[in-house]
Amino acid sequence: MTDAGDRDMTEGERRLWRVLRTKKFGSARFRRGVTIGPYRVAFACDAVPVVVEVDDTPGGRDPERDQWFFCHGYRVLLFRPEDVAASLDGLLSIVETEVAAAPRRPARVAGASAAAGREEGA
Repeated sequence: MTDAGDRDMTEGERRLWRVLRTKKFGSARFRRGVTIGPYRVAFACDAVPVVVEVDDTPGGRDPERDQWFFCHGYRVLLFRPEDVAASLDGLLSIVETEVAAAPRRPARVAGASAAAGREEGA
């Protein structure tokens, strides 16, 4: 089944997403088309600062973008479409290793910021 968002992805991204969306990396899962700061990324992990992208542009890296993610504690994994096609299992092993090694984000408590504001004003 293909949804409308799949049409915006490259073939490499579609292949990788078919696996990332169903695979669990511990309790971490990936979401697609996520905006982080001023950038939109193909896939971002919900529990740790790991971003996964598939890029076929020559050079493939944007130094300013890489610097922004680095300064904000993200690890960006950039794969080429031919690598996704040739060795998807190998790429997933890399993703799994990075997710396991990345620092966990603190759990958010629903309504915590609103409750804190009420306590300060009391």
